[in-house]
Order: sequence, then C-alpha cells, then structure tokens
Amino acid sequence: MTEIKDKVETDIFIDNKRPLFEVSKDSSDKENPVYMVGIDEDISKDIVIDFDDVKTAFCKKFHKSYKVFKSADALLYSEVKNKLIFVEFKNGKVKEVKTKLKDSLLVFSNIVDVDLKFCRKYLEYIVVYNYEKNKQYVEQEKVKYRKEKQNKAQSLSEEYIEGFVKPLFRLAKDEIILWDLKLMKDICVSEVHTYTVDEFIKYYSKNCSK
Repeated sequence: MTEIKDKVETDIFIDNKRPLFEVSKDSSDKENPVYMVGIDEDISKDIVIDFDDVKTAFCKKFHKSYKVFKSADALLYSEVKNKLIFVEFKNGKVKEVKTKLKDSLLVFSNIVDVDLKFCRKYLEYIVVYNYEKNKQYVEQEKVKYRKEKQNKAQSLSEEYIEGFVKPLFRLAKDEIILWDLKLMKDICVSEVHTYTVDEFIKYYSKNCSK
C-alpha cells in the first residue's frame, strides 16, 4: 500500500500545522471572527496542515507573494481511507472553490513531486459551507436534483421500477455536490464533497479523527 502519509512528513508541512478550529476561522470581520468548527467540538483541537500557510511558504521560496496562488484552507490525512483531503471552509458566499482546488494541487504536486494521476487516486476535496447563508441556493439545487431523479425513474418501465429500482431509491441516500464541483471528480481528485458544518464533523470523526 502506498504510504500517502509520508508525502506530508516534510518540513514545509510539519512547520505549518495548527488546530482544526483555527484553520476553520473566518476572519473577514476582524472584530467578530467565526470558527466554523467550534472550539467546543471534540475534533476542534486536532492538529492539521494549514495549507494556506504551506502555499505562502512555497511562494516565499521563490521570492513571490502568496497572491500568486489561491489555496484550500486545510490538508488532512485519513488513515481510514489512506488519502489526503483538501478542505475549504466557506462561512459566507461560496466562490473560487474550483480555482482553490486547482492551485492547491499545483502547489502540492510540485512540493511532493507527484503528477495529476496521483492526485486523482489519493486526494479528495471538501467544501464546508454555512447552510443558513447559502440556504436558497442549496434548496434550489435539492429540488432540481429530485426532479432529475424522478425523470430518470419515469423513463424506466413501471414493472422494473416496482421490482427493483424503487427499493434501491428508498435505501440510497445520494449526496448532492454543489457549486458544479462534480466536474472536478475523477479528473483532479478521487472524490468531491460539499458539506454543512455538521456533515463535515461527522465525516471527519469517521475518517480522520485522531
């Protein structure tokens, strides 16, 4: 089995770690910062890679501004999956999330000397969003998704639906990927997720918790 964790055991990653709650911080309002992963959460003090800081350190090596690249907030390792996971926390409007992934992959692959084929197999991407601030869009996407699913079901014969498909539909809890990020799956990374804070905490606790 490829030792994925070894890829992030170099100084540039080791020197740029901090607690998860700090990496999830939204400081757009300097006087009222928001920690998307609350300090009282069990996972809040888990130490993760601050990929914004990794990017900044990478740019400094070339005497360039950190503004050369956009970047995801965090890089996690999942022992359960044997994968690395980029995480972008979005407390407000969700934008530039595709660019952040592409730039992060560019920086990461240069640091650890891997190609996109490696990233496609061993990396994931999660965007964690504030549901209340994106509620209208999210609910519209859910309605659209349900309509598309119903249309697909209706295109099958009634007999086939009754005998096989409907039971499967009842059992399956399909994940909706927002902001058109499904485009990035299987070409940039192996999996893409768009999670509310609660969904992310459940995912992290299951796959990444120390």
